[in-house]
Amino acid sequence: MDIKLDLPSDLFDAEFTEAAFGRRVWELAVLELVRLRRLHEHEAQAMLGIGRWELVERMKAVGITPTEETFEELRGELERAIRAKNRR
Repeated sequence: MDIKLDLPSDLFDAEFTEAAFGRRVWELAVLELVRLRRLHEHEAQAMLGIGRWELVERMKAVGITPTEETFEELRGELERAIRAKNRR
């Protein structure tokens, strides 16, 4: 897919280039596809060319909960439910 944005050229300069902005928009698009479950985390990691923990940090920065944390949260809920049932 090729997306074209019509933005004023005076928004960009040597410190904030069109190319850098384009890379950031592309990264955010990939992360949004992860959020929407259209891409798996390992696919996003490969597309972005980054390590697992860097992906986790970028996901957290945009409000996406990484799989590890979701799993830990579910495991904690299950353990609490089992303890509560055993106390009865």
